[in-house]
Amino acid sequence: MQKTEDFMVNRLKWKADKFGLPTEFAFYFNDLSLETKNNLVSYINKMNSGTPVLFFTKPTYEWTLVCTRQVICNDNTKLVTLNISDIKRILPTAFDITLIGQPIDITTVKKKSEWDTINIVDKQDESTIFYANKGDDLFALWNILLMAKQLYE
Repeated sequence: MQKTEDFMVNRLKWKADKFGLPTEFAFYFNDLSLETKNNLVSYINKMNSGTPVLFFTKPTYEWTLVCTRQVICNDNTKLVTLNISDIKRILPTAFDITLIGQPIDITTVKKKSEWDTINIVDKQDESTIFYANKGDDLFALWNILLMAKQLYE
């Protein structure tokens, strides 16, 4: 089956609906103000990125834009663009994953409801941190990207 732009837009929106988007800090791109859309569009190359569909932000203004072919992140210091087809793994950043299976002090681990970043590892084993508001918004972003990754496999 060919994954057209319309197909990818519809799948991303469908998955976002399943997670109760929009929220206070997660939006459908088309619902954003004209000023915000124009600002975000200045960061993307439509030929490579595809259609912008979802926008996740934090109160501290880091943001992630999910497009049909790329995910774009701005951490207030740099812009990172990653092809969805290049995503290898999506990992939590709340704790050191090398400690899985070993005893840990649970009081030092952030509660899941406080998680606001994920680590995406690409096929070249490069890691990038992506942002969303804590809790439900982050898990929506995580699951939406997992689905999009699978559609490109």
